[in-house]
Amino acid sequence: MQYALFKSFLDAISTLTSHQKNILNKALSPEVETKTHQPNPSTTIQQKFSEHPRCPHCESDQIKRWGSSDGKQRYRCKSCHKTFNALTATPLARLRHPEKWQTYLNGMSHSTTLRVAASECGVTLRTSFRWRHRFLVVLEDDQGNDLGDIVELDETFLRESFKGQRSELPRPARQRGNDKKTDCRKIPVLVARDHSSRTVDGILANESASEMQQHLEGHLSSKVILCAEASLAHEKLARDMELPLKELVTSAGQHVIEGVFHIQHVNAYHSHLKGWIHGVFHGIATKYLKHYLGWRRVLTEATELTGERLSEKIAGHWFKQQIKAT
Repeated sequence: MQYALFKSFLDAISTLTSHQKNILNKALSPEVETKTHQPNPSTTIQQKFSEHPRCPHCESDQIKRWGSSDGKQRYRCKSCHKTFNALTATPLARLRHPEKWQTYLNGMSHSTTLRVAASECGVTLRTSFRWRHRFLVVLEDDQGNDLGDIVELDETFLRESFKGQRSELPRPARQRGNDKKTDCRKIPVLVARDHSSRTVDGILANESASEMQQHLEGHLSSKVILCAEASLAHEKLARDMELPLKELVTSAGQHVIEGVFHIQHVNAYHSHLKGWIHGVFHGIATKYLKHYLGWRRVLTEATELTGERLSEKIAGHWFKQQIKAT
């Protein structure tokens, strides 16, 4: 083996773009093996639904099989007499070409952009956009549960963006290099993260304790110790949730308390989130911010996120939501 050449190859991997990494990943993984071990997401959802079928219209479990259409098993409810399939009344309903979904999800696991994903799947840019946000609707509320031990808490701010909007903007257009002269609203985003990399986030209407509590309620264990920047809102939040709080005064140079309590993990998450949004996608529309927060959480849950795992997560999350609804 030419060790010097191999080492230079490994060093160059870190400089590759997400699209180039996707191409490299496909070259290293045989196509036949990929097709064999990656079931279609639509098929996975239909299999899960067939185990506990229930009417999405009236929630009755008195249903029977009613033929098939486009390769999907259809059912008919004995109570409301409506027909449906496993994807009815879900974000994935009426999406075309389910045989291409897995390829698209493989690209999402590498943060592939819309045009590249459309080219790889052989679909239009409009379809690529629709698929991305339909999949992300399923993931946006999939927050981490029972954050434990030490939970770091902090807010970050993103500029309000109307990217892609064709109608008249509600404010003057922001010019490059002229940020200070433009009245651009900042959107506060709360991020709570424990030392096991479980994350809860949310878009805040304001930076009040009550607003933060709405996003954190039900996601923290009873033995949590909060660690946050010193502020009245954080103090009130800790009192209202009856949790101990370790406050940092970073403006005075205090970055660590007792050698354990800090907010370095959550600040690093903020940095990676902003770098991902602006570096990969060159900014996103604020109305879709919740979708991208969910996508980023999924990508950071594991060091390697394959399209198959993303597919299973979508199918599993949808099925859990159906069980809760009943």
